[in-house]
Amino acid sequence: MSQDKKSFFDFTSPFDLERQIEIFHKSHKDQFFVPKNDKFKMKTLVLQRNYLIKYNEKSTTQKYFNITNALIEIVSHPKMGLGISLTKNGGNFTFYGIVEQWFIYMKKWCIQSNFSKEYNIIIMIGKGSFAKVFKIQRISDRKEFAVKVFDKSILKSQDRPALLKEIELLRLMNHKNVVTIQETYENDQYIYLVQELYQGGELHKELKRSRTFSERGAFIIVQQVIEALIYVHSHGIIHRDIKPENIILREEGIIDQIVLADFGLADYYRKDCKYMFTRCGTPGYVAPELLQDKIYDHKVDVYSCGVLLYYLLVGKGPFDSNNYDLTVKANFNGQVDLTKFNFTNECLELLRGMLDPNPQNRLTLEQVKKSQFFKRHNFTYNQVSSQTSLGSINYQSDSQIQSPQQSPYQDNRNFNEQKSRFVQYNSPLHSPMRLNSPNLSPLTGPQHKSPNLQRVPIQI
Repeated sequence: MSQDKKSFFDFTSPFDLERQIEIFHKSHKDQFFVPKNDKFKMKTLVLQRNYLIKYNEKSTTQKYFNITNALIEIVSHPKMGLGISLTKNGGNFTFYGIVEQWFIYMKKWCIQSNFSKEYNIIIMIGKGSFAKVFKIQRISDRKEFAVKVFDKSILKSQDRPALLKEIELLRLMNHKNVVTIQETYENDQYIYLVQELYQGGELHKELKRSRTFSERGAFIIVQQVIEALIYVHSHGIIHRDIKPENIILREEGIIDQIVLADFGLADYYRKDCKYMFTRCGTPGYVAPELLQDKIYDHKVDVYSCGVLLYYLLVGKGPFDSNNYDLTVKANFNGQVDLTKFNFTNECLELLRGMLDPNPQNRLTLEQVKKSQFFKRHNFTYNQVSSQTSLGSINYQSDSQIQSPQQSPYQDNRNFNEQKSRFVQYNSPLHSPMRLNSPNLSPLTGPQHKSPNLQRVPIQI
């Protein structure tokens, strides 16, 4: 990126700070040569996630650098060899030594400027209102990835905090069932978010082909989502958009390797509920208290996961309707009728616990894991192969569950067509969508009509 262009990631916080820091045993720690007054001094450096610490065992306080969104480059010195240069807010810190592995650790938190020298673009695989997604190949080893590309010329000033928040949350993720960012690049025109390439596509598309899942098949998917959410919640984050479109299969047809994606609506949990976006999510999947403008917490994700379980078993959501406003109204009330299904008692008990409209009575994630439904299927699941294909499980049409005479996707065709007017998703990394509505009840709009709760592209 040219020097006269201001970086999208510029911060006003200082680059060099000092305070008491606990050095963890598993942190990366090594010695490097640091230039000072035209000389080089050996310094012990410690890397703890996004903090680079100049460690001094004799001092009670440590000098550190918050490397988040610093420009990172590999540099070379005629005597010292390779080094890493970090530039942020006009400040620079450079160190030399065996830096290759440290560069791999650090680049997740930093910004690079040479995307075209590192990757070749193969084909576009998705397009949203503010970003395009491409399949790419790394030049050094020909490994394939996906990259989400944002055009800075169409990003408005108010869009910046939302995109920065999403990038920040994705960088924190390091779990097999959760999407993360591999690298971030920026040049004068574009921002590039490099992520893992998932070959299996969205669970939503698999559901269109398979219609419904047996209880065992639904368990295999939901238990992975639960594990992903436990990890996400452990970082103090709520996802707020659990749905089949945001669940990705790593390999086509393999349901025990799923990934929870799209953190465009995620945020750090706040007791006061003052989020960047307070009422957000997808109609038919959100928890009632969120639509009712009540204070909410992590249990909104449990409710959405309960809707997901219902969807997997039945082939459509409990609130789906040919009328959009009726869907929102039913979702607002949050009452789900489970009397017409012949699910097992363990399954019904779990669904009632996850879909309780009262968050005080709703199950926690840990209670879901301890449910009889999970215990029974965990025992069975552990006896089978580590890779479960869609073809190896019974669908509902082959089980004891009562199913409609025709595909539930045909029953719900008009509703899906209506929603498609507000949604563009062609890839595992589609631009996130959110409900965009005033801070009032969706049932008390002017002329008794529901306010605009359509999913619209986020403003980043």
